[in-house]
Amino acid sequence: MRRESRLLERDREFGFVQLALQQAMSGDGAVLAFEGAGGLGKTSLLQSLRGTAEGEGFMVLHARGSELERDFPWTVVRQLFERLLAADAAGTGDGAVLTGPAALIRTLFDYDQGHHHGGLASLGEDELYAAVHGLYWLCCNLTARRPLLLVIDDAQWADRFSLHFISYLINRLEGESVLVALAHAPAPSSHDAAQDLIMSARTSPLATVARLAPLSADAAREVISAQLGVAPHESVVNRCMEITEGNPLHLIELAKEMSVRGLLPTASAVPRIRLLSPTSIAWDVRRSIGRLPEAAVTLAHATAVLDTDAAPQHSVDVAGLDDNRADEAAKYLRDAGLLRAGTPYAFRSSVARHVVYADMTTQQRHLAHRRAAASLHAADADSATVAEHICRTGPGVPPWAVRVLRSASSQAVRTGQPATAVRYLRRALAEPAPGTSRAHLLAQLGSAELLARDRAAVGHLAEAVHHSPEREVSRAVRSDLALALAATGRYAEAADVARQARGAAVERDDAVATRARLIEPVLSRMARGGARTTVASDLPSGATRAHAAVQAWSRGLPVGRVARFAGAAVADGVRLPDQDMELPPVSLAAWMLAQCDDLPAAEQVLAQVVRQASRDGRLLTQTTAESMRARVLLDTGRLTEAETVARSVLRDHHATSLTLVGVPVAAAVLVHCLIETDRSAEAEQLLKATGLAGTLPDAAPFVPLRLARGRLSIRLARDDDGLQELLACRALALAEGWLYPSATAEYLTDAARALAVTGSVRAARDLVLEEVNRCRAFGAARPLAVALRTLAGVTGDKGLARLEDADRLLVDLPDALERARTLVELGSALRRAGHRVQARQPLTAGLELAHSIGAATVAGAARSELRLAGTRLARIGGGLCTALTPAEERVAQKAAEGLSNKEISRELYVSVKTVEWHLGQVYAKLGIAKRSELPRVLVLDEAPVRRSS
Repeated sequence: MRRESRLLERDREFGFVQLALQQAMSGDGAVLAFEGAGGLGKTSLLQSLRGTAEGEGFMVLHARGSELERDFPWTVVRQLFERLLAADAAGTGDGAVLTGPAALIRTLFDYDQGHHHGGLASLGEDELYAAVHGLYWLCCNLTARRPLLLVIDDAQWADRFSLHFISYLINRLEGESVLVALAHAPAPSSHDAAQDLIMSARTSPLATVARLAPLSADAAREVISAQLGVAPHESVVNRCMEITEGNPLHLIELAKEMSVRGLLPTASAVPRIRLLSPTSIAWDVRRSIGRLPEAAVTLAHATAVLDTDAAPQHSVDVAGLDDNRADEAAKYLRDAGLLRAGTPYAFRSSVARHVVYADMTTQQRHLAHRRAAASLHAADADSATVAEHICRTGPGVPPWAVRVLRSASSQAVRTGQPATAVRYLRRALAEPAPGTSRAHLLAQLGSAELLARDRAAVGHLAEAVHHSPEREVSRAVRSDLALALAATGRYAEAADVARQARGAAVERDDAVATRARLIEPVLSRMARGGARTTVASDLPSGATRAHAAVQAWSRGLPVGRVARFAGAAVADGVRLPDQDMELPPVSLAAWMLAQCDDLPAAEQVLAQVVRQASRDGRLLTQTTAESMRARVLLDTGRLTEAETVARSVLRDHHATSLTLVGVPVAAAVLVHCLIETDRSAEAEQLLKATGLAGTLPDAAPFVPLRLARGRLSIRLARDDDGLQELLACRALALAEGWLYPSATAEYLTDAARALAVTGSVRAARDLVLEEVNRCRAFGAARPLAVALRTLAGVTGDKGLARLEDADRLLVDLPDALERARTLVELGSALRRAGHRVQARQPLTAGLELAHSIGAATVAGAARSELRLAGTRLARIGGGLCTALTPAEERVAQKAAEGLSNKEISRELYVSVKTVEWHLGQVYAKLGIAKRSELPRVLVLDEAPVRRSS
């Protein structure tokens, strides 16, 4: 039978129980003591002992000590015996238990209303001896009937008179059939009479003492599984062990709290688990705190506020205690089970800290955090640590606090935590500051808000420009303001502000001036009417080449010229500007390399940009480079990787966030990935959740997303809406010089099919022919292959030849997705032309390639075509559908049914050698090694197949 959660890993203790029972039954007497903190299972063990003893014929009497009753005399003794003696007095017993020396205690249990017994608390030594001696003989008389078990739970709260009796009894147990079982908490370091008596009882030669240990991680896993009905992640087990220290009761309560709050025990739940404070545990903590002197409570407050920084010197400063009083207070807290041993001071569990902190008043917390900040600052603590305390104080902090907040903000930005930086700076802004200082603070805050994608960046940066009397500050802020304006969709304003920043930097040659010169042409190209911006002569050489590549492409120069400029821009390695920006020259060069079909080089450059930007804390550069890398991963057919990277870019983006350049690019990649993996409905939900489903700005960064949205609408059977968005975006992009070469692969096929479906076959043909000519003029293989493949689908002549040309263009390129599409289209065309046998090879190759990259949509089309081509498909589990020839299919089916090679040869009228050959082919295609695996992996497609005569 499965053991109760609180009794897991208690086999040793159950062994002690059996031995003690046997010893008492044999007439030798025994003492069993369970020691442990609350919740470790002492009471559960005593309950189990009582049940076992009753089954063995013991008379079981039990009592529990109480903190509120410990000053009353004989409370535990009366709990043990009064029911028994009351029954005896009522005539239901045999009356023999109070004979002999036991008669000495008659007045102790005299329930006559008129009898006065208020003087028991002041018994003299002789009277006390008579009482405990009489109680001892009462036990001896009871054992005449059957063995006796006395159970006392929470013995540390027993009154001293009852403890005198227990000690007296234990010293005289030899030769008696009595088992005394105690459960008590560990003794505090301070002197306590009750603890002295308990320790005396434990030293008896008849005593067995079991100190209960916390549960192991394995047992904790079992407890959590039992409470939540699902196996927990290892990180959940570790966090629960950290919070509860393996205390079974606390584990159960924590798991129940998780269940109430709907938290599944997955890795993602770990941060929230740390914040849970189960009610029963919280009340235990409050009860312990309530028993402590004021100095101990004050030190607990200081420890809760300082958390991991509660070194004695800081705790003394926050609590306002001297060293001696702090040491004494710490002893009280440790005795109460709240603090760990040693320094710095630390609560035994995060729950205890949360409860203590939550129970402080607002004024107490503000004062404690202010003292903590001052103490840590004086000790030269990390600025972020001090800043966290300052953020939890009210206004009116010293001037040094604002400096600390600004320093901590800069540190947070460098480590990729802009939201934390914003929090620090907003707290600093709550303090009064002179005009110049306020302008600097507003500029720093606006910059951090830009990185955190917070729309408040525009207002704060504009205010900083307006109030700054210093030209240097204004010049630096204008570049950030331009980026923030662009991120709100106001690209024309952004370009104007960027030009103002650049104009102010004409005669400068520092990092701020260089940044202004690099940002202006990029923002100008993104805005309408600015794509033909000329390359300025004051840019660094690498930037000049990168912009020259963009300009060459926008003017329609061939791929070779564009690739030479882009390659030259990164020929000396990946070098980032000294200040953060969204599109540094190396990222522009990498984008152009990708448009020139050099995807490996583009991926290598972007990966280096991401690494350097991450290392240097340049979030704008990193975000945009990651989105471009996701685009390259998609173009090479690595759908899973592309989806992961795109999601990482969009992770912190919400409907109200600033839309940085990388956001629409990443969103477009993710939409394409979801379409290709047959999750179009999820893509639509994504756009709504990120606020990208409505009207988008007419700006270059949004062209990929508008194309992706149009394609998605067509896949969701909204042909008119999708076609309208695709054609409108294409017209805008062509007019502004934004239609990048790889866009052909993103929109052309779906646009042509939608035009054909809506009855405009000629318009579809004209669109595709125009695109073919444009792609031929540029000369990149990928877009031309897609254009030729689409042309084959909308024209009746030369269809096979165009598909074969498209396939040849893609053979040496890493674009697995477009190659899979082209192979399937080629196989389909061959099948429609009546070449069913020849069609199987490209269809099978296309199916296998699509499956390998997870392109479910293309794989589904390939399977349908293979069926029409007369091929049956074998599915390996839920995965790849592999084409088996009819002969292989027949042999595999017979082998799966259990026939031997000889039997198969007879049934199919072929030689055994032929059977062996076909089986070898089947094993290779299905990825298995022996025929016994065939029933597991071979699931034949049930679709009907038309076979030629």
